[in-house]
Amino acid sequence: MVLSFTEFQERCIGLLESSSTNCRGRHSIRGGLNHLRRAHALRNIDDEMALFRLITAEEEAVAGLFYALKFRQYKNAKQLNPRDHIHKSAATPFLQILAFFFDEWWDKKNTPWMRIMDEGKGAELRTAFETTISGEKKIAHPIPPLNFSVSSNGEYPSFEKQMDKLLGEQSQNDMLEFVQDRANLRNKILYANSDGFPSVSNIGDGVFERCQRVVMAMVYAYLFIQPYPEKQLFVQESLNAFLVMLGRVERDVLAIKS
Repeated sequence: MVLSFTEFQERCIGLLESSSTNCRGRHSIRGGLNHLRRAHALRNIDDEMALFRLITAEEEAVAGLFYALKFRQYKNAKQLNPRDHIHKSAATPFLQILAFFFDEWWDKKNTPWMRIMDEGKGAELRTAFETTISGEKKIAHPIPPLNFSVSSNGEYPSFEKQMDKLLGEQSQNDMLEFVQDRANLRNKILYANSDGFPSVSNIGDGVFERCQRVVMAMVYAYLFIQPYPEKQLFVQESLNAFLVMLGRVERDVLAIKS
């Protein structure tokens, strides 16, 4: 399996590379992409280090998103620790939780998509969806792309229903325990235990493909968040729910203040 990116992915990586910012997150995500490339180079030569590179690629890319949230000074972003393996290991499951949420929330016939647009101020990654205005179908491109809000029964979403679905699929009962197990994976492949030392071989294509999807998801998220000084509503709501999941803030941050 050779590492390759779609034309759209290459363009998004180009936007990341060419962005002029002093946000540390840009370099972290670039580092994640570099680890991904090096993991492919090590495959079938040193599979333990290839797998370690894949884990590090995901964690570096997630750290890049954390730094972007801190750079834009989202409320409670200070609670994110880009050096904490548990925090970083929780991000990918949380993205899956958000995916479950949107699968349920969006009309299947009008699912949003991503596109790159240049309206004279430089290319930007945007969300897009069909809408009807005065009886005529149009394509809408919200600016900023994630500045919408979701609420129910006086609360912003906790995504607990979607968390339960993920835990069920993983045959797990507790989200924090699940995240801690994921965070400990690097130790399991690096260090010996009472049963012997670890050995990794024949890493499947799916492991590499999954890591690439995660790293690219962080590229997209960074491009949706970092370029915009506005505090986008859904970004803040998702960050609050993520921190509640980790036990870093109290659940009352989800309450809608009157």
